[in-house]
Amino acid sequence: MSELTTFHTVDEGRFHIHTLQTDQFRTRHLVAKLAVPLHRERITETAMLPYLWLEGTRSHPTALAITRCADDLFGAMLRSGIGKRGNRHVAEVYLSVPDEGRLRGADGIFEQGLGLLLEVVTDPLLEGGGFSNGNVERERGLHRKRIESVLDDKIAWAMERALAESLAGLPEGLPRLGFAEDLEAVTPEGLYAAHQALLQEAEVHVYAIGAFDDSPALASRVLTALREAFPDPRHGTPSPGVPAVAPVPARSGEPHRVTDDQPVQQGKLNLVYRTGVAYASDDYPALLVANGVLGGFPHSKLFRNVREKASLAYYASSRVDALSGLVIIQTGIDPANRDRAEAIILEQVDALRRGDVADEELAFTKRGLANQYRQSLDVPAAMADIHFGGVLAGHTRTVDELLDAIADVTRDQVVAAANRLQLDTVYFLRGEGGAEHA
Repeated sequence: MSELTTFHTVDEGRFHIHTLQTDQFRTRHLVAKLAVPLHRERITETAMLPYLWLEGTRSHPTALAITRCADDLFGAMLRSGIGKRGNRHVAEVYLSVPDEGRLRGADGIFEQGLGLLLEVVTDPLLEGGGFSNGNVERERGLHRKRIESVLDDKIAWAMERALAESLAGLPEGLPRLGFAEDLEAVTPEGLYAAHQALLQEAEVHVYAIGAFDDSPALASRVLTALREAFPDPRHGTPSPGVPAVAPVPARSGEPHRVTDDQPVQQGKLNLVYRTGVAYASDDYPALLVANGVLGGFPHSKLFRNVREKASLAYYASSRVDALSGLVIIQTGIDPANRDRAEAIILEQVDALRRGDVADEELAFTKRGLANQYRQSLDVPAAMADIHFGGVLAGHTRTVDELLDAIADVTRDQVVAAANRLQLDTVYFLRGEGGAEHA
């Protein structure tokens, strides 16, 4: 196991500090992730919060003031966003500052950056009993555009609809950004109540990545800053009942079939499979390889046989959701070819289940996965995301450990993983025909 990919974790109640000592970067990186269970009644307000945080704090009451403060930290970069991991909603703030050991006069900028990050999260600009009315009005319009942008991107929309149908009634099926129909009812006071609930209930994970001299001392400083910043009287006490994220269980019966009609020229045919295998499972590396052979790369069965040989798809691929254990096949097709395309897609899955996997396919897939994970080591945020997924799943792996496990996967294990695929939902976004992307 390489120390270059090993996070060291310090836990105190619901505060979790993950540090990675590395000389690889010229910058130091901080990522704060506030994770709460997904709830329909809160999802839209929670999704808006990370964007509102960057609109102003008590000490820096405008977005411009926050930007100037970051600029004063030798050009620190500050951004925020909302994520969804399994059944968790994750509000994120990311900050990077230059490595102070490489700059004259930069002593203390990491601590100042940490202070700015926590200020943004915990001390927003308020008016009366809520967020600034002007900021809320502006953010309401911006958030509507974020939601609408998913509808405009038909590939993303078809993916969201397929997952919503497959996971209907489960928190995992809720959209990351929430619902446009909620926005008119959003108020400054309601958003502030959602903000307070998030600060009080979230599992707070802070990632620190960079050239630090003493990781334990750094973790101690970050913990002290969290205790001072969070207004929660449950400082340092465990959050009640926060189980690891589990894969979505398989269900019996025929696949659920859904067709939506929209004025698009390219149909989207997506198939969602449940596997019961997720990141914490010993079988997860085999599922990664099986998915890679099926549709993860240009050499994969879907690309070669559906797109190239049969010329039935503009694109054809598959991916694994590490926390839910779903395998999702995505294709863009001429609507007139819908039945033929589905039949050939199913043939590729059946071939994988039978063990129709050439040595070359297996080798190329393992090499492709290794390249993907090695590339993640060049991106601090990606390194944090991989580790965080393991934390949520209840089983962390270093990238090196995952690569070793992938290298050891056998053809029999790939076949066994493929036979875990249970077709759950077939979603078709039906268009008007034609060959243009939409």
